[in-house]
Amino acid sequence: MAQLPVSVCFWNYDRTMPMADGKVAIEGCDATFHIRRPEDAFHRAFYHAEYDITELSFSRFMARYAEDDVAYDVVPVFPSRAFRHGALFVRSDRGIDTPEDLKGKTLGLLDFEMTAALVARGMLMDDYNVAPRDINWVVGPVEDDGGHIPQGASKSTAPGVEISVAPEGRSLNALLADGQIDGIVGLYEPSCMAEGAPVKRLFADWRGTEQDYFRRTGIFPIMHTVAIRKTLLAENPWVARAVYKAFCDAKDIAIAELQVPQACKVTLPWVVAEYAATAEIMGGDVWPYGFAANRTVIDAMIRWSLNDGLLARPLTAEEMFVPDLLET
Repeated sequence: MAQLPVSVCFWNYDRTMPMADGKVAIEGCDATFHIRRPEDAFHRAFYHAEYDITELSFSRFMARYAEDDVAYDVVPVFPSRAFRHGALFVRSDRGIDTPEDLKGKTLGLLDFEMTAALVARGMLMDDYNVAPRDINWVVGPVEDDGGHIPQGASKSTAPGVEISVAPEGRSLNALLADGQIDGIVGLYEPSCMAEGAPVKRLFADWRGTEQDYFRRTGIFPIMHTVAIRKTLLAENPWVARAVYKAFCDAKDIAIAELQVPQACKVTLPWVVAEYAATAEIMGGDVWPYGFAANRTVIDAMIRWSLNDGLLARPLTAEEMFVPDLLET
């Protein structure tokens, strides 16, 4: 039987590269792999539907799905996940010592719809009663080095949410350094911190805070999911399960290699001990795929997205994922 040719796009995670390296095959498929940074993959997917199988922003997928404006269906595979307490950076001269102190302040972020920002706002709302409308939002490039790939206009339909655009030619890092904004939601430390600006993390012990958050809520936030072109699935419904299995097998290889004590595959001295400690906190599976194991976080992220005014209509977890994989 001839193999089905498919194009596959993802970033070079340890949990995906066994597929690109040929250790794991997508059964029944002749796959061509494209390794691209997430923002590049997202732009190509949402604007051009360039690849048959692709990594997607989970927040942006939910928003486009609610508008019936997406060329893909998703499977319960989550190649990128992250807690985002550590993504909050604030001026140290504005009296911001607790999350509640953010009320009335101005925070910068790359994009209101980006998943990292969604997760940070969800956490602030659930744990500290800081609503999206309590903060003034400014969107713009984080640093001056350029290279940002536009993902779409930032917007919200939630009452009272104010979103403005950074002045032309001014990065959020520059605005933060000059004191024109009070903080940012950032994927990296803003460069002005290393240059001596009065900026700190809102959560000083962000690792401990994130671990406590997981213990209390069971939520390990999803950043990205994996999507399959709808037209491909309509003609080849078996592809969904083949893709799901391949991503699971690739992740299993990555997890196993974290536990090799003879010669560490990862450039961290205590990576084996770190894995063991993390598995104890998270109940064994440190990076779960599948629908049932992620139902709590999926429901939470739908709720946050609706609360933030990002969804054109309410969604259910079941409707977003390929039906054949809801039992996973």
